[in-house]
Amino acid sequence: MSDHPPPLPEPLLKHLTGLLDDAQAEVDRLTAELEAAHQQLTRLDVTRQTLLDLLPATPTEPDPPQLPPAYQDLLAVLARHPDGLHAREACLALGLPHTHKNTVEGTRAKLKRLVSRDLANEPKPGLFTLKTPKA
Repeated sequence: MSDHPPPLPEPLLKHLTGLLDDAQAEVDRLTAELEAAHQQLTRLDVTRQTLLDLLPATPTEPDPPQLPPAYQDLLAVLARHPDGLHAREACLALGLPHTHKNTVEGTRAKLKRLVSRDLANEPKPGLFTLKTPKA
């Protein structure tokens, strides 16, 4: 009795070797795909982290739109007169003709718009003050 198994036929041995080679090629291909997927995942994670770092920590409100110069001038005048001004007095402070009805009414309309934008107050009818931030 011999301790060795009987030899495999040559065609069967070649067939099994071919299957083994094919299986190894498939494993190599899948390993390469897996490595490429891991690299892409790493790049995506770095990109995500970079974007998170660029975003502000808390959402911020957009800056309010810039006011036209005439409104900025009115706010500056109101800031210099904390007790408030009437439209005619605002015209005087701005160096506008305060005797022309259209000029005074145009200034009053601008002051009313500042009140509607919550930038000024009208504590009494016709008296305008600068809106003070609440502490």
